Amino acid sequence: MHIAFAIVGLAINFVACLSYVRAILRSEATPNRVTWFLWAIVPLIAGAAQWRAGVGISTLVVLSVGAGPACVVLASFVGGMGSWRLGPFDYVCGACSLAALALWAITGDPVTAIVLSILADAAAALPTIRKAWLQPATENRSAYLIAFVGMVVGILSVREATFSAYAFNAYLVAASATLVLILYLPRRRSLAGALPAK
Repeated sequence: MHIAFAIVGLAINFVACLSYVRAILRSEATPNRVTWFLWAIVPLIAGAAQWRAGVGISTLVVLSVGAGPACVVLASFVGGMGSWRLGPFDYVCGACSLAALALWAITGDPVTAIVLSILADAAAALPTIRKAWLQPATENRSAYLIAFVGMVVGILSVREATFSAYAFNAYLVAASATLVLILYLPRRRSLAGALPAK
């Protein structure tokens, strides 16, 4: 059963990213490349740490979370819809994310790697969370909703109730839920959609 949940979660995550890629190529979404680039790297590190800690099949879901954003970054260049324009907020978030990864490289401990990967991923997510709040029209809502479902299914694939097994998966559910709530929260979108993407 855990294997089935892992495979389904992996498939849903790819569907979510393909939905976002499609939106980019149709000029309907403008990803923050800093966030998506770091989202591609951090889960791959967390997945490697989980694998090293012996977590098992649920690691595939975390690894897929890294592979999908890599496709989004590539599509942003092909479609010419991404942005590297950075403000102070983006620099701080990117620096925090990279600092967490550097600390993991120094420690080499799988549990430490997972904790720091969560901090790094959260820091990387902040520019996109900010953009989703200020300019929701620049994001693809359905992709985040599909991703949220994939994260929930992914956490069901965890076999053992250990920190290494659950921590990053639980974080992914929380992060996805945050973006879904922001993008689906009823509020005025006319002004937000007219603002330039960051």
